[in-house]
Amino acid sequence: MMLDNFVDSIQAYTELKEISIRSVFGGKGVLSNGVMFALIKGNKLYLRAPNSKFKDEFSQLGCTPYEFHWRSSSRNYPSLSSYYSIPEAVKHCDKQIAQLCEEVWSVGLEEKKRKETPTRIKDLPNMQYKTERMLRKAGIHSIDELREQGPVNAYKAVCGSHDKQPGINLLFYIAGALEGIHWSILPETLRETLSRQASSDYLTH
Repeated sequence: MMLDNFVDSIQAYTELKEISIRSVFGGKGVLSNGVMFALIKGNKLYLRAPNSKFKDEFSQLGCTPYEFHWRSSSRNYPSLSSYYSIPEAVKHCDKQIAQLCEEVWSVGLEEKKRKETPTRIKDLPNMQYKTERMLRKAGIHSIDELREQGPVNAYKAVCGSHDKQPGINLLFYIAGALEGIHWSILPETLRETLSRQASSDYLTH
């Protein structure tokens, strides 16, 4: 019943959409558009602290983190989650709790986007740490620099900075990475165009 009432208040007092429930940490996680913002265990509600700022604020308000246990064949391992009990000041006000949930969700969404956004070349499709090192040796140190150079110039830079030529597939890896796709689904016409632009002097099969 508490879960139903909580979801009703979220829908009544916030703009959060696509509310869903997931079993997690021995309780019920409450999500909006795939981002979890609250946890219900029994008759207790916990709000997510999506970053260190929220953790500090919740701790200063006297909120306590939810403790869960990882089970192995031999023992339980207690662990503190990033979900905190409701601040006493808003404990009995459904509207304030719902609005705090919306704030928590908004920050959680930004954190999710930040984590999902590649920050290094190796995080792009087709790229690996080895590829990132090759590009760095060629003077390309960031995703922005890779985009600025484009696949052909980046490929040529690698070829010019290494004694052993990397092979034509590297050109396709880079092109796919910049498109956000696996290199194997690059259109054949595009591969041919890239190969011509890269010049046969650099192509080794």
